[in-house]
Amino acid sequence: MTIELRSVTDDNFVEWREAVRHGFGQQVHPDDIARLRNDRAELDRLVAAVDTGSERIVGTGGADSYSLAVPGGATVPMAGVAYMTTSVTHRRQGAFSNMMTQIHDAARDRGDIISGLWASQSHLYSRFDYGLAVNSYDWEIDPSFGAFTHSPISPDDESDAHVYFVDADEAAAMLPGIYEQMHHDTAGSVDRNAGRWRYELFDDERVRGGASALFFAICEEGGEQTGYVAYRMRRLGDSDMGTLEIVEQVSVTDTAHATMWRFLLNFDLVGKITAINRPADDPLWWMLSDPRRLNRISHDALWIRLLDIPKALEARTYNANGRLKVGLVSESQPAVAGTYVLDIDDSQASVKKTTDKPDVVMTPADLSAIYLGGVTPGPLVEAGRIDAITTGSLAKLHGMFTTDSAPWCAHYF
Repeated sequence: MTIELRSVTDDNFVEWREAVRHGFGQQVHPDDIARLRNDRAELDRLVAAVDTGSERIVGTGGADSYSLAVPGGATVPMAGVAYMTTSVTHRRQGAFSNMMTQIHDAARDRGDIISGLWASQSHLYSRFDYGLAVNSYDWEIDPSFGAFTHSPISPDDESDAHVYFVDADEAAAMLPGIYEQMHHDTAGSVDRNAGRWRYELFDDERVRGGASALFFAICEEGGEQTGYVAYRMRRLGDSDMGTLEIVEQVSVTDTAHATMWRFLLNFDLVGKITAINRPADDPLWWMLSDPRRLNRISHDALWIRLLDIPKALEARTYNANGRLKVGLVSESQPAVAGTYVLDIDDSQASVKKTTDKPDVVMTPADLSAIYLGGVTPGPLVEAGRIDAITTGSLAKLHGMFTTDSAPWCAHYF
């Protein structure tokens, strides 16, 4: 039995998509295959692992093209790795590793500086030098405990911020502009093109899981749209204290954030509000009079791998100037092993390799973890993942890579 990597074309796309969903234990609706093909998938970025004996697809993988925001406001091209499966009948035969290698090589050839993914299994990707760069939270709160003791909007504030409902067609026109503002202001976020917005806002009854159709509301300040929420309602009857399920909530100002959450926590006939994938440093916790009532469950979100280490390090800004020599050790990427000198002046870095001894030593995975500022190096030193060799090197590493706010990736892919 031989496994061969092949391109995905329109001739085998249906089989490939069915294999992807089969790998996650799901059947796929024919309309969803067409929707993926039309609105999201890039055929030249997909790969199929084929059993040459049966000519069946037994492994799948690929990437979507994204722009990733990094600290300082720049964006860099990123390969959003997705669709990764291997059939249980063909495990541990090298298909997964070979597909990952092909995806990374192709991404590098296209000019991608970083690759990123949301991991279905968190133990899989460190061996490919991915680091967990973004954590997020899932929330649950009884809105009767939604009183604020603090808010960026003072009682004397004459802000005209207000919230109003829009229908699905209006939302499709308004949400992308607000999201784009957030994207450029938020490290760790990725862009959404028109096709991805159609894919995200698809709301056929079969994707609702028994809940309502999507509702949409917009926050507006001074004639500018500064926030939105998309949510569903789940209730048994008109008098049932139902659940308001927030699918996505984005704000680009503190006023919009406070206004939108005051709106959400004021609903009648709602016994529970849930929200998925909230930022690690979202201020709502600090605004509530009884923050313990906001139940928060942390989970890993975006994992990244630096495909071009010098370009990636030079793309972001830093909070401290100086020189630091970073040693990288890697079994999976021998070509990137070595010592890199970061010379940072006026928040910008120049990076080159050197034969000098390093100040700190780590794997590319751990460099990726601290890259966006969501993970500080101290715990990685304490965990034995980063070795601070020279005196003061940990403080210097922390000062350079720390950021004023946590990264957030609002878009799951």
